[in-house]
Amino acid sequence: MKKWLIVFSLLSGFVQAETAIFSAQLPDLKNKIQAISQWKGKPLIVNFWATWCGPCREEIPEFIALQKQYAGKVQFIGIAIDEQKDVAAFSKQYGINYPILTGEANAMELMRKEGNQLGGLPFTAIYNAKGERIAIELGRLKKEKLENYLKELTRK
Repeated sequence: MKKWLIVFSLLSGFVQAETAIFSAQLPDLKNKIQAISQWKGKPLIVNFWATWCGPCREEIPEFIALQKQYAGKVQFIGIAIDEQKDVAAFSKQYGINYPILTGEANAMELMRKEGNQLGGLPFTAIYNAKGERIAIELGRLKKEKLENYLKELTRK
C-alpha cells in the first residue's frame, strides 16, 4: 500500500505541474494577457529567462534557429522574468521569432511550480503534444541536447 501512495504522490506532482503551466496567463510584449493553454496540442518548449542573464543570452539564438527549423511542429515560448520595456528591446534586437511573455513575481512562482525550486535562470520545461512535462533543465540548455528532445517529440 505504501508503494502505491508514493507512486500516486509522484504522479499527482506531474498533473499539478501540467495544470500550473497550462492554466497560467501572462502579458505579452504589448501587455495583452495570453493564456499558455492556447499553445497546447503540439510539443512546447517553455524557457524562463532574463535580459541580464548571460547563459540566457547564449541559448536564445539557438532557440530562434530551432523555432524556425521546427516551425509548425513545435512551439517555443519565452517567459521573461524582467521589466517589459527591457524585454521588448532585447526581443527586437535578437529577432526573437516566438511568443514572449513577461512577469516578475508571477513568472517566478510559475517557474517554481514547474520544478525550479532554486529560482535559477535559465530554466526550460519541455512538454509533449498531450501537455505532459517530459523534461526540465536548469541552466543553459545546449542545442544538441534540445535537438534530441525535439527529434523525439516530432517523430511520428
